[in-house]
Amino acid sequence: MSDERLQQTEASITAHLRASGEPVREAFLFERVRGDGVDIAADDFIAVLLRLEVEGHLHMDPVHDQVRDPEPFEPRFWRIVD
Repeated sequence: MSDERLQQTEASITAHLRASGEPVREAFLFERVRGDGVDIAADDFIAVLLRLEVEGHLHMDPVHDQVRDPEPFEPRFWRIVD
């Protein structure tokens, strides 16, 4: 992934999470980021989320519900860490 696309993806993720004011389900966040015109594969998107979590920018909250998310997404909510 190019540095420009990576930066665009990170900026879109953080903007949507800040604007929501609450955790956002992973699959919905992906659709919002894609809606910004960010052309990224789902697996690459998840890799960006996980890296941002490791770096301390995001926090992931797993959910234990019966709703099935489309592959490769899992039932997780993401929130910004301030």
